[in-house]
Amino acid sequence: MMLHHRSSSIQPSSRRKVILSLFVIGFFLGVTFFSHQLENNLDHQLLDTRNNALRLSSSFPWSSAHSTIDDVDDVKKMSYVTSFWAKTPQTKIHPHRREIEAALLANIYNPHIDQVVVFLDGVTSGDDNVEEEFKSSCVHFHQDMAEINRQFLQRSASSNTRVDPMSKVTCVNVITGQPTYHQMFFNALSNVVTGDIVIMANADMAFDDSISKARKLKEDVLLVLGTRGFSMDAIPVSTRQFYDIIARAENQQLKDSVLDQCKVNPRTWDTWIFHKEAIQGQLQEEHFQRPNIYDEMVPFYMNENGAENAALWAMEQCPSLATTYNACDEVLSWSFHLSAKTHHSQGQTIWSRGNGGVGRNPNSVFVPKPWGGSERTKWKSPPYPPKWCERENGCFFD
Repeated sequence: MMLHHRSSSIQPSSRRKVILSLFVIGFFLGVTFFSHQLENNLDHQLLDTRNNALRLSSSFPWSSAHSTIDDVDDVKKMSYVTSFWAKTPQTKIHPHRREIEAALLANIYNPHIDQVVVFLDGVTSGDDNVEEEFKSSCVHFHQDMAEINRQFLQRSASSNTRVDPMSKVTCVNVITGQPTYHQMFFNALSNVVTGDIVIMANADMAFDDSISKARKLKEDVLLVLGTRGFSMDAIPVSTRQFYDIIARAENQQLKDSVLDQCKVNPRTWDTWIFHKEAIQGQLQEEHFQRPNIYDEMVPFYMNENGAENAALWAMEQCPSLATTYNACDEVLSWSFHLSAKTHHSQGQTIWSRGNGGVGRNPNSVFVPKPWGGSERTKWKSPPYPPKWCERENGCFFD
């Protein structure tokens, strides 16, 4: 009986302990589950917020009414491709470098441009023979542009910092120096360029809202753009402010205007626009070479006289391209080059005159023929593409 009594007296106490233990365990499991649910919900909310922000992008300094690439599924993506020279921490900053950085930031903020690709030539980060303080790479480029963007936001009227504008920038280290014309086109067709339509231009070209029309470019059309120059009265404020804040703030002596080449000189252009797939696999390197005075076939560079005309001929050899059109009256590009003229160049090649041409200045030798373009001049200077579309049904989709 004592044993039975003892047993019956212990059993309720043990039961209470078991119940209490189960309650405590259940409580902690419930708290843990609730915490995980809350954390997951917060993660999803943060992810949704980030995705929404990326879809919205940064509307400043452009109108908030603009739609972005994610608003419509079937629109073509556009990539802006250019070349820029690397600098080291010891590099003296030329005013034109600030102008280029201002143009780059304007294009980065442009809501119609989905990707900005910079091929940074002359990098030294992988060279063990270069001291650390003299090295340069895309890492330094990103740091410089991030600082310039910070200064721009600080000096401008905007407080919109929802999205890092540098997130749309792809920088590619190039150790071989300034690219040739062929290399620039080859770079534009590489996998790092993700857009369907490529806008390839000099680094000091800035685009306004009119670049949106390039999304509707027909696949068999090649566009070139002569710059509209730089005029305080003509350039949109939303584009000009990048120049005023970044470049002019450091050099008040810069001139106020650049000549409108679209109006006065149809034989030159700084921008190429084309469908990437349309010319994929069709470019031939030998078409981008000309004979020098030693009759050696050598490449030409973007800053040489007549280089764009020679490159136009090479592009017109692509079977998929039916029309070349200078759309500078419809798609506007602005020249952020008010400082003294300078070129980061491999040096001017001395070209053969036998197959070349000399312009009105006999000391200015053009890159030799063949040249592209259908419009002719009475001078010996190269031909050029027309300012109207040669196809009856137009160069752009409606």
